[in-house]
Parts: sequence; structure tokens; C-alpha cells
Amino acid sequence: MTKNEIRTLMKNKRNQLQEILRGEYNKKIHDRLISLGQFKNCDILFTYVSFGSEADTINIIKTAFSMSKRVYVPKVEGREMNFYEIRSLEGLIRSKYGIAEPSGDSKPYVSSGDDTANKLMLLPGLAFDACGNRIGYGAGYYDRYMSRYPDEWIKIGLAYGFQIMEDLPATDRDIRADFIVTDEKLIICC
Repeated sequence: MTKNEIRTLMKNKRNQLQEILRGEYNKKIHDRLISLGQFKNCDILFTYVSFGSEADTINIIKTAFSMSKRVYVPKVEGREMNFYEIRSLEGLIRSKYGIAEPSGDSKPYVSSGDDTANKLMLLPGLAFDACGNRIGYGAGYYDRYMSRYPDEWIKIGLAYGFQIMEDLPATDRDIRADFIVTDEKLIICC
């Protein structure tokens, strides 16, 4: 299958997931993620704000706030993406795609290079494989962003169990997840 065929297949599967099952799967993903040492020990959480049928991050963000973690969410700015710190879910604005984003009024995250904070990046995706390869939406925002700061974060993909595939097509420019959390299991990527 091509990347575009996989994207179409997974979007359709996600969109057809019954609401009650989606809620159950999201709770399992949330509980599995927050039980991980990588989550417990992170000082700063970089996460997407879930949209449509994506694995839910709203409750994860709320949990991070309750644990006094700093939270950064992305904003697309032209062909690039930057992360901005938020202190609540209030005040996020809808992008032209309907995705909740920060206003971008403050300064975006820039690595100091000598920061000792533990950072965790939650990755959205339409499909993942056991080696951490991921197929996103096709614009390359996350790959370009993370290539600016290699080895900055522990990278965890969030997905429903049916989004895990055998082998995904990948290139050297594709950034891999270190772990994948699904409603079924934790995958430690090869």
C-alpha cells in the first residue's frame, strides 16, 4: 500500500469507530500513558491537541496540568510548526483547518541546548509500525520540527490498536517514535 492509501484506510477506520468504543479506547490510552515512568518523570509535555477522530489528548493535557507539568502545543505558521506554552485549554483558537492552537502571542519554544528538563513529545499519526515509523497527514510538520532538535525528547506515538501495521514505508527524514501507546498495549520500538 502507498502512504496515501494507508492514510485513507486509517482515516476511514478511525472515523467509523463507535463513540462508546472511542471513549473506552481513549481511557485505556490515557491510563497506560500516565502510568509510564517517561510521563511521570517528564517536566515538559509537548503534545498535539486532538482533533476529530484522533486519539484523545485533552484529558492527557488536563492530567499534565494537575501534575504541574509545563505543556506546549503546536501552531502551524506558514510551512513550519512551532510549539507554544499554554497554562490552560482556555484561549486556544481554531486554525483554518479547525484545529485548536495557541494564539502565538508569546515566544515559541526554542531549545537552549543545555536544558536538563525531561521532555516528552506526543506524536499524532494515522498509522505506526513496531519500529516507530509513522504516517502522519502528509505535510511533514512534525518531522521538520523534530529534526531541528534531534534527541530533544522522548517520542511517544498515540494510536488505537488497529492503527498499528506490519511495516510502513519510511525514509531517513522520517522521525521515529521511541514508544507507541495504544488501547491494547505499550510498544517499545525497535
